Amino acid sequence: MHMAPAERKILLKKEVKAILRLKSDSAFQDMINAGEFPKGFRIGLRRVGWFEDDVNTWLNQRIAERDQMTGV
Repeated sequence: MHMAPAERKILLKKEVKAILRLKSDSAFQDMINAGEFPKGFRIGLRRVGWFEDDVNTWLNQRIAERDQMTGV
């Protein structure tokens, strides 16, 4: 069940990159362009955001994929 948008925390690119431990804007953009990470949504003229729960879901899916591959 998804929460209403007003109840969901929005993360900015800097925050998402910190969670993913990425320093490079280009590496982050490459992940998005390759479809390896969800596209954000515009929250201003020059700002893009991601819902925190969407980022956490993406991370949990990567962990589950890893665990399936390693048989954990």
